[in-house]
Amino acid sequence: GIDFDAHFPDQDWSYSTMGKMDMKEEIPPGMPTPLGQPFVIRAYVDSDHAGDQVTRRSRTGFIVYLNGAPIYWKSAKQTSVETSTFGSE
Repeated sequence: GIDFDAHFPDQDWSYSTMGKMDMKEEIPPGMPTPLGQPFVIRAYVDSDHAGDQVTRRSRTGFIVYLNGAPIYWKSAKQTSVETSTFGSE
């Protein structure tokens, strides 16, 4: 299989590129204490350009993982034939 972690390195999204580096989410008053364990959602998407050798149609797909287990995915041939990579993605 494909090693997604090698192709998609982890990125730190805990800061803002707009200047406020110490932003915290505001918790509404009276909100109950969270229960259970934290979870990690990861999503990967890819497409190819004219990958089908016969029809020259491109394919696009994605997969969503919850704590490392796939929970939602889709792969489909695109409905039109593109002549450039820009249109196929």
